[in-house]
Amino acid sequence: TLRHNLNAGGHTCIPRNKLVSRCAEYLKVSTECVESALEHLLETLRAVSCVFDDNEFIFLPSSFREEKAIARRIGVIMRFPPVRSNTLISDIETIERTEGIIFEQEQKKAIITAVNQGLLVLTGGPGTGKTTTLKGILSLFEKQGLDIQLAAPTGRAAQRMSEVTGRQAKTIHRLLEVQWDENEKPYFTRNSQNPLNCNAVVLDELSMVDISLFAAFLDALALGCRLVLVGDYDQLPPVGAGNVLRDIIDSEMLPVTQLKIVFRQALQSEIVTNAHRIIKGELPELENGKGTDF
Repeated sequence: TLRHNLNAGGHTCIPRNKLVSRCAEYLKVSTECVESALEHLLETLRAVSCVFDDNEFIFLPSSFREEKAIARRIGVIMRFPPVRSNTLISDIETIERTEGIIFEQEQKKAIITAVNQGLLVLTGGPGTGKTTTLKGILSLFEKQGLDIQLAAPTGRAAQRMSEVTGRQAKTIHRLLEVQWDENEKPYFTRNSQNPLNCNAVVLDELSMVDISLFAAFLDALALGCRLVLVGDYDQLPPVGAGNVLRDIIDSEMLPVTQLKIVFRQALQSEIVTNAHRIIKGELPELENGKGTDF
């Protein structure tokens, strides 16, 4: 039942009472019988118990390790912030002049956070300026002489990232240099013992990344590496287990900038306007004559 919920439902854990009742119903045995079997699994470390808000949850050991590894690694990253820039405001103004851009206040906040704190979660719906903000961050990272890597969970997302930034982007698997063992199981050659050779990483489309891939990704970051996480939690969750982006935002432990202003040029797209209508619980407009992209 735990494995089914992990793979089919994407749940990293199940409340103990729900797990026991579900197993008892499925196996047509008493709850006492299931409780006894569950205690044996816990004693032999084939399942893990953890209490949150007075409720007990049961994990598979792999899921529990990955959740803990992500939290622990983020804590380490936050304890090693970069040296703050004293010319940041003037650098942003220079970008605005040379690129013909006027950053909104939240966009400036995101850029300052990424450069001075070295860790940022940048989120927002379609047309809110995530790409423009990201370009500003990348320009300042390059000005500081940082070696930057761009990554996304899928080939399509990586290709799109390359197109909008003008810089090479890789899939996470390619970035971590995936290999296959004798049982045809994937493993990553980039890890804590062999970290990535870069000073900054931008990971796009975080909403599609599951806990296993994100734990492996964080494990490969060197100490002091800047990290910018980009995504929209209103998009589909990952196929695998967990809901990394939403959990990180809900934790309120990391610096998060949520872009909310939809820019005028973006509103010319039916995709953007209908996406925001759906998020607000409204029906999309299907025949308004504005365009055909939707």
